[in-house]
Amino acid sequence: MLEKLLRHPGKLISQRQLLHDVWGPGYQHETNYLRQYMAQLRRKLEDDPARPRHLITEPGMGYRYRP
Repeated sequence: MLEKLLRHPGKLISQRQLLHDVWGPGYQHETNYLRQYMAQLRRKLEDDPARPRHLITEPGMGYRYRP
């Protein structure tokens, strides 16, 4: 998931696309996976996970990496 975001800085990657690319086509509606893994990544990588500067959520749409 992180690799996909880092390869496309600034670009919005849809929830559906992330789920398909990371877990496969059978998981395109499992958005809870994204929330859980994004929270883990933020805890590890962001200075303040409650106010992320780099791993940005676009509610209902997807995620974006902001360098």
